[in-house]
Amino acid sequence: MMLDTNQLNILIVDDSTSYRRLLARHLQSWDNYHIVEAEDGSQALAILNTQKIDMVISDWEMPGLNGEQLCRKLRDSALPHYIYFILLTSRVSEDDLVLGMEAGADDFLTKPINHAELRVRMRAGERVLRLQETLADKNRHLLDAYARIENDLKAAAQVQQSLLPQHTLKQARCQCQWFFQPSQYVSGDMLSFFMLDEHHIGFYSVDVAGHGVKSAMLSVSLSRILSHGSTNGLLKKRMSTPPYYYLTPPAHVVAELNQQFQMSEPHNIYFTMVYGFVNTTTGEGVLTRAGHPFPVIIRGDGYIDMIETGSLPVGFMPDTQYDNTPFQLSPNSRLYLYTDGIVECENGEQQIYGESNLLNFLSKHHHHDVGQCLVDLQQELYAWGHHPQKGLYDDISMLVISMS
Repeated sequence: MMLDTNQLNILIVDDSTSYRRLLARHLQSWDNYHIVEAEDGSQALAILNTQKIDMVISDWEMPGLNGEQLCRKLRDSALPHYIYFILLTSRVSEDDLVLGMEAGADDFLTKPINHAELRVRMRAGERVLRLQETLADKNRHLLDAYARIENDLKAAAQVQQSLLPQHTLKQARCQCQWFFQPSQYVSGDMLSFFMLDEHHIGFYSVDVAGHGVKSAMLSVSLSRILSHGSTNGLLKKRMSTPPYYYLTPPAHVVAELNQQFQMSEPHNIYFTMVYGFVNTTTGEGVLTRAGHPFPVIIRGDGYIDMIETGSLPVGFMPDTQYDNTPFQLSPNSRLYLYTDGIVECENGEQQIYGESNLLNFLSKHHHHDVGQCLVDLQQELYAWGHHPQKGLYDDISMLVISMS
């Protein structure tokens, strides 16, 4: 609340009753000030803690709690508003002035007081107080706006979380699991898996460039497009003979997205992705990689196979050619898709987690339960790259398809 433009609450502190009354009369003759009096620092401190005071004019030399000590205690208190403090003193040495300034005094007047000078100092103090109130009012508006933005981001995060797979998918010999950790409220990462037909699981991992709302909005758009891809003709194409459809090759799916999401308005942003599908009985699959980190297959015998075939991220060039890369999930093998936030996770010494650390971790945990492996990886990344004030630098996510 802004200061009343017609009245200022002023506390006069002096152990001399006559001096207090004289000073109060002068002040009230100049303006419509509300005057409060205290005979020492202790009494003044009690008043400051119970009444709204805008300005203090205090003698320095008083028994008990003196003016300099009163000022120091005032500045150390947690009062919700700023109080302008003028010290009255007969001290003129540089050391005394420094002591008073260090205590938090705003201004000094030398006794005996020149009343014209006091009036000028009062006006200067009023300007400072009004500036403080204006700043406090703007800060309150900023805090209110921040709270609204934060609530909107939390709501957006809930929407984004609702688009993620709701549970582990298990079909025939194939099982899909995942983790997803935004660096902020919302994420440019998105992943999912779903039944394309009774024999095939479709899957994707997406990483939109950048952070925050703009990236998250595009990741949500992509999720909606891909989640309805089986019915809108993107992931499954109709044909005139049984079974009256065929699964769109992943390269065609990614190429179509590349035509739709070029780096121009309204998006002006690109993304990396892997899209593919796998037969839940045979483990045969095909995928397309568009600028995404290399998919990793770890075989039952521990052999690591990285799928390096790929092309540019989606959105770079409209005529980019994408490749269909076949793969085979043998019994006890796992396919890992992840975003670059994992390998680029940076610790306090600016060392990245790196591909070698990730491969070593996945190989070491290959015979562990998939769900526990993902939990352990999250904990390791959190210990490696979590900053107390900043959190994780980038979004991280991983999707695992395992074959029994």
